[in-house]
Amino acid sequence: MRFEGSGAGMAQELIGILAALASAATWAAGALLLKPFAERLPAMALAFAKGVFSLIVLCALILLAQPAAPSWMTAAVLFSSGILGIGVADTLFFKALRALSSHSVVQLMLLGQVATIIMAVAFLGERLVWLQWGGLGLVILGVALVLLDPEPGAEEGEGRATARGVLFGLGSVLAMAFSVTLAKGALAETDALTATWWRMAGGVVSLFVSAPMFYLGAGNWLTPLVADWRLAICFCLIATLVALGGFFLSLVAMKWTPLAIANTLLSTEPLFVLLITFLVYHQIPSRRRLAGSLIGVVGVAVLSVRTLLN
Repeated sequence: MRFEGSGAGMAQELIGILAALASAATWAAGALLLKPFAERLPAMALAFAKGVFSLIVLCALILLAQPAAPSWMTAAVLFSSGILGIGVADTLFFKALRALSSHSVVQLMLLGQVATIIMAVAFLGERLVWLQWGGLGLVILGVALVLLDPEPGAEEGEGRATARGVLFGLGSVLAMAFSVTLAKGALAETDALTATWWRMAGGVVSLFVSAPMFYLGAGNWLTPLVADWRLAICFCLIATLVALGGFFLSLVAMKWTPLAIANTLLSTEPLFVLLITFLVYHQIPSRRRLAGSLIGVVGVAVLSVRTLLN
């Protein structure tokens, strides 16, 4: 912990905490703002448009910052990681967002913590202490409580999360976890801005190549998006600002705050979704959804606590 020492250290810690909470709130707002687009437009078109616009913004930032170029091997690994993390994971995320409520999708994303740790155990030989196994169980319990609760606005006895939506969400989580595992080594060899550009490029290129095959016989797969250029620009602005804003703030949080604290605060996205829907839409969350969200955050905190003890 860095609270010891001067007031400057405490100020940095506070900045990190506020950045983590702001990042979680940003991603939560993004899930709510992007859901109407996911319900109306093809998932691949949304993922592609988000990627292209993000690439343009990233190019401008790279021209300003002028970071060192990565090696071709590092770039290839990051590009491959982007195929999974952007091309596949983003597409499945938008498909899940079409079928489930924003809160259910965001809660499902907490399983990324579980998937990443299990992959580390399976492929990297890491071992978990009993406390971490307990954390995994709490995260899974929290997600289950939310998914078993009726979706907001559904009739009594109906509206629970559909198996199709849950499978899309789980697919997105697994694809992102594999992507992060694949990129882990490469991320240590280059700056975050360049790494993000290469990963985004991998996703955009893979979607450009593969999407026409999925929409074979259905006409131009981008037509629903480009038919209304105002809608397309609105989507791109929301998606890019949310992604870059949330990503940047999470980096600030991890820079100035102990990882365990930052990780826990960043996992509060489901709580922010409930708070925003209450304040904006006057929708009171059920006790089960609130309990599931709280249990999930506690589970992430338990998973992260080991880093404080080391």
